[in-house]
Amino acid sequence: MFLLSLDEIDRVKRAHKISTFVELEAVTGVTRKTWREALATRDPKPAVLQALARLGARPNRILVNDCTEIPAA
Repeated sequence: MFLLSLDEIDRVKRAHKISTFVELEAVTGVTRKTWREALATRDPKPAVLQALARLGARPNRILVNDCTEIPAA
């Protein structure tokens, strides 16, 4: 399973001087609730991925592999 990279999200937020969910909503058009949920669960929702791409997130760093999953035998 892939999760959002909090490090890459923080890098993008710093680059745009964004520090709150209100600012994220104003800049991206994605609701504060969606951002809050995405950062809490790290679930890569399409709206969040598209917003991060528009802000300049690096495609090869925005998702990380969840290594806690146990492979099926």
